[in-house]
Amino acid sequence: MNTAIIPGAAAALALIFFILRALSARSRVLNKKPAAAPLTVPYTIPFLRSTFSFVFDGPNFFIRASRFCQGRWPLRVGLLGDEVYLVQGHKNISSIFSNPKLTVTRAYGVVLKYCCGMDQKAVDVYVSDTSGSRERPIPGSRIPSNRRVGYHTHENLFHGLLGRGLGHTTERFDAAIKSSLDNAVPTGPTWTYVDDLTEFFEDHLGAAILETLFGPLLLTESPGFHRTLWKYDRYIMSMAKRLPSWMIPEGYRLRDKVLSGIMKWHKRATELSAKHSADVGEDDPYWGSAMMRERHKMLLGIDEQDLRSVASTDLALIWASITNVVPSTMTLCTHVYSDSSLVAELRSSLQDSIQPESGSLHYNMDKISKKPLLLSLYAETLRYGVQIHIPRCSPQQPLEIGKGVIQPDKLILINTALAHTDEEVWNTRDGQYPLDTFWGRRFLVDPLDPQSGPLKPSSAAYEFMKEQMRDKNSSTTGEQFTVQGLEGIWIPYGGGQNACPGRLLAKRIMLLTTAMMVTMFDVELLEPIPHFDSRRFGFGVRKPVTKVPFRIRRRC
Repeated sequence: MNTAIIPGAAAALALIFFILRALSARSRVLNKKPAAAPLTVPYTIPFLRSTFSFVFDGPNFFIRASRFCQGRWPLRVGLLGDEVYLVQGHKNISSIFSNPKLTVTRAYGVVLKYCCGMDQKAVDVYVSDTSGSRERPIPGSRIPSNRRVGYHTHENLFHGLLGRGLGHTTERFDAAIKSSLDNAVPTGPTWTYVDDLTEFFEDHLGAAILETLFGPLLLTESPGFHRTLWKYDRYIMSMAKRLPSWMIPEGYRLRDKVLSGIMKWHKRATELSAKHSADVGEDDPYWGSAMMRERHKMLLGIDEQDLRSVASTDLALIWASITNVVPSTMTLCTHVYSDSSLVAELRSSLQDSIQPESGSLHYNMDKISKKPLLLSLYAETLRYGVQIHIPRCSPQQPLEIGKGVIQPDKLILINTALAHTDEEVWNTRDGQYPLDTFWGRRFLVDPLDPQSGPLKPSSAAYEFMKEQMRDKNSSTTGEQFTVQGLEGIWIPYGGGQNACPGRLLAKRIMLLTTAMMVTMFDVELLEPIPHFDSRRFGFGVRKPVTKVPFRIRRRC
């Protein structure tokens, strides 16, 4: 046998193999049905397109858009001089959350400009940041490090709220909320009558969170800061709709006042830090935390940022830190106190979580984080109440979602309210507990009840949920809390790399505050639960349309 011809034969065979492979790949490409351009929501006025209904009639617009779409996501919405793309459906949502080539900074820049008063040159850094929030930039991005505001901000918040700072922050919050509630109502059997449960939570829980995250100096330098912040919050939707100052002068005045308070705090904290330069660790007496101390330096190091723009950025963080979790906790407690049997059940379940050796009321956080009923109430509160738009943008490449393609640099919105009321997947027990109502046990699975749990038994994700629960709780009996199988379905914090970095802290705040409220106080609502409206649709959570009068007294 002539071995000299073997290399040539091998090369020929390899060449034939690669030709056949290339032809096969070409055939697959040619036979693949090209993705279609997304459907466009119909409109009647060509110039304005869907602008007014999208901006001023959000809930109804999204419902109509969803019906028009009939599951053929994504959906294009034409606006005045712009367009956005709506994406729903849990598979599409999960695909977007897992995509590492998407950004959020473009949407943040819009909020910082119109709601937080940031100058355009500083906003442009956010809008133009195509690098993403990971250490390695998105392929194709050429943004220098000092303009990678998305990455640097994400790293700071991640370490401060999810990493090393979470335990310290939880301890500070535990002390702050306990102190605030201790002083809320006189000790004794006498009932105290209060006009509004919403304002009660704003004053006590809101102030405790501000002190926890930003330190007492913020509040002492600007007395009444937290009430001014809540007044400003009433105008946030009008600012998000880009109404000018001559239409809402009070809103802009309040925003300037809050910004002035933040800048005063920044100035004083900087002076005191320089004067007392010793390393104070995670619990900074001037900045509130190491996260905020390091954040201030980091933001000033970003191109085109100055003291005013950093104050605007911190206004966004301060606003976001209280204006969703506070009303959400109030919503949870309102529904608990509307059912005396639920109050009794919660109190009983929480007894073994109290640490008696502490000398005062103190909960074991690990234990209350495993209470099925409390967790279900927490999860249902967020499903019922959170109505935000989750933004994404593909800065470099077209994005294929479902059967459509979204072109680069277009704003993509996922709405939590649509995901949380998807009749195809959520369990209502055959209509007994509609998705526009609060059902505190929706997230509890009873092994003896096949109709229990958050998912419809007929949904595609149901069997996966059951399988995951069997693997995790094979020896557990009784009702169990679960969010298994709800990826892309239950999305109050978004998802993926850009999920809300404060999600674990928010959960701890809601669980701990609810546990303290039901243990420390008797509360009686003096009127039926009011209607919770959607006036903050796309930008916040549902709130009561009227005041919630109640009476309260100390138990311990």
